[in-house]
Parts: sequence; C-alpha cells; structure tokens
Amino acid sequence: MRFNFLVSSVRILVVSLGLLGVGAPAFSQPQQPGFAKEGGFVGAALVPGFTFDGVTFDGETVYKEIDGEELVFLPRLDKRNLLRGILGYRARQAALEISYERTQHDGSFAEFPLDATYQAVNVDGRYYFAPASRIQPHVLVGGSFPWFTVKDGSFLDPDTGDARFRGYGLNTEAGVTVFPTPKLGIGVGYSYRVVWFDRVTGVSDTLFELRPRFRETSGSVVITGTFTF
Repeated sequence: MRFNFLVSSVRILVVSLGLLGVGAPAFSQPQQPGFAKEGGFVGAALVPGFTFDGVTFDGETVYKEIDGEELVFLPRLDKRNLLRGILGYRARQAALEISYERTQHDGSFAEFPLDATYQAVNVDGRYYFAPASRIQPHVLVGGSFPWFTVKDGSFLDPDTGDARFRGYGLNTEAGVTVFPTPKLGIGVGYSYRVVWFDRVTGVSDTLFELRPRFRETSGSVVITGTFTF
C-alpha cells in the first residue's frame, strides 16, 4: 500500500514538472533591461541640518555610574550638514551600499558648551521601482554602526575627559532617483533613523553598559548623487 502510494506520488510529480516545462515558454518573457547602468559605483550624500531629535541627548540629562561617582553629560546638539561617502554595487532593481559619515556639532549642556562628533558606518540595501525608467522611486533599509564622542563630556572628580558612545542603528529612506544618464543618478528622499547607544567610555577608560539603552532618532531630507563605472 505504501509502495503504490509512493509510485503514484512520483507519477504526479513527474507529470506536474512536465506540464511546467511545456508551459514555461508560453509564460516566459524576456526581462526589460534597466535604464541605469549595472555595476560598481561611488557616491556622496548630503543631509542638511542633521541632528538628534533630543529623545535622550536633551542637554539636561546626566548619566551616573551605578555605585560609583563617574558622570557623563548628554548634550543637546545643534544642526549641521552631514556628508556621507558611498561605495556600492547596482543591479537591475536593487543596490547594496556601504557608507561612512561624519559631522561635528556645537552641543550644550545647561548652557555650557560641549562639542561633539558623530560618525557612523552604514550598510544599506536600496530597492528601485520602475527600473526601466529614468525616474525611479526607491526605498532604503539598512543597519548603522555609530560612534559618538562628546569632548570633555565625562567627569570624575577632579578630572574631565571625553565621553565615547558606541551602539547600533536602523536606517530607512523613501524617495525618488532621477537618472540624467545611465551612469549618473541624483536622488532626493526623506531619511529616518533610530540609533541605540548601549556602551560608553568616560574619563576612567572603563567600558560601561547602558541600561536602558540610550535611544535617539533623526529625520531629515537627504540628497544623493551616484556615478556607476
């Protein structure tokens, strides 16, 4: 009984594959080539007026070591233009991007100045709609590996030192890219990111885990240009 059932199942599978093989040519159509050139590319992006939204870094909060005396100050950041360098690979309908970004801010804590530097390495995937067109709407999703340094943002009597935060983040973007030529792309979109800082090192050079994690958000327009080789 089991043998007959197995034979019948194999016959059904063979017949099904045969029908698929016969039907495939009828349904198959050559894929329309994409307008943008495929291959490796370089690019740059500008994020005007980048800053944290002040969810955690509000210019009023102090982090204190548990069972200790070391303090870390969380400044409020001003807005600065952020520049991002990009390397990537473009396929017909998607692209993989690796980028580095950096910006310096005039921060403040309770009216006292605290300079800060934000840096991050990003790994993002970008998906293009209407790849056969010059005008291609896109969405982006990826991960971020940020580090954030607050100059003299740590205090342990009588010393001060830099506060160095590490963490991870989520990048998202929606927009449209226009290709004047197949090699050149110019994109405009709205970028929203969430960053979680889960480690900090201060004046004592001791690595502290942040619990709960310090969460920050940032939303802004982003302008991107790419050139494919």
